[in-house]
Amino acid sequence: MQSIRPETARYLPPLTGIRALAAMLVLGMHADQNVSAGISSVLPFVKRGYLGVDFFFVLSGFIITHVYFTSLARPNRSAVQVFLWHRFIRLYPVHITVLALLFGLVQFARSAGIPLNNPQEWRGTEIFWQLTLLHAWGVTEHPGWNAPSWSISAEWFAYLLFPLLAPALMYVRERAAALAIAVLALATTAALFTTLDWSLNTWVGAPALIRVSGEFLCGAALRRALDIGAKTPGQIGDFLGIGAFGAFLIGASAGLPDFALIALLALTVFGAATSQGLLARVLGSTPLIWLGEVSYSLYMVHFPVLLIFRRVCERMDLIGEGAVAQMLALIVALTLVVVAAALLFYLVERPARRRLRDQFGVLAPA
Repeated sequence: MQSIRPETARYLPPLTGIRALAAMLVLGMHADQNVSAGISSVLPFVKRGYLGVDFFFVLSGFIITHVYFTSLARPNRSAVQVFLWHRFIRLYPVHITVLALLFGLVQFARSAGIPLNNPQEWRGTEIFWQLTLLHAWGVTEHPGWNAPSWSISAEWFAYLLFPLLAPALMYVRERAAALAIAVLALATTAALFTTLDWSLNTWVGAPALIRVSGEFLCGAALRRALDIGAKTPGQIGDFLGIGAFGAFLIGASAGLPDFALIALLALTVFGAATSQGLLARVLGSTPLIWLGEVSYSLYMVHFPVLLIFRRVCERMDLIGEGAVAQMLALIVALTLVVVAAALLFYLVERPARRRLRDQFGVLAPA
């Protein structure tokens, strides 16, 4: 009998909805930076939208452990090969498509004599590192090209570590120990950033790799905690998830330190995974599920679309100074981002995953 795909057998709709929240945090920040409609004056937490990446990293550790832990807890060469191929196909087709489009646009701009903002970001000599998903590993000074893609380079680093992490988590037999690992992973990451005076705006090298490793481990340990001990009541999940995300929005607006906010996002993930009430229904709603499904394509394409939109508007003087004109420009920009993301998802991401992901076999579910 053919094996069932583990991600289908263990699908948790609320965690797909959370991906939408994470993507909207990043999109909101970059939209505010490129279209001056004053979003952050009304919603101050938008300025901390870069923490949507950390939301993704914690969520990724949680979901990867949820789906693949059983297959890799006692790994063999075949299981590791299938796992890495699955993750590669998840990342690469969208990445390479956006990179190719950007390369073509940059060459067109140069041939047309259109000046490029930040020309150091568009070096052809760095294409190799982009193609090999190594551009956040410290081989360059800047992430280059599609700047948000630094995070998928860092994510790939975490995926390579997971076949070593999963067997280690097998030795964690107490829920308290798993929770302690989650707290320690995040606290250690925060301590390193503070001690070494690193910024979350450093997207390459040790800061990027330690950031993803600590947060991925935090998410993985939280998922391991759910496997141990009594089942967490759904009401607690609702209270924890809604309370933590509400506290995040308030804390982000009030200037709470980054890693305190990341801890709240980790609690949001844990709460959503155990929720059986209001939070699960909201995150599992059709609009958020759809946005969650296309969130990777949205994340990868939003920055180039916003940059192009801003440059076109600047060159053609399309945006007036009034609040109404700026709000209209923002709506148009966000619409273009969503349309581009949907096209990328339906034309590239989903077809590639369906056609290519099982080339090396499938993994049996837990």
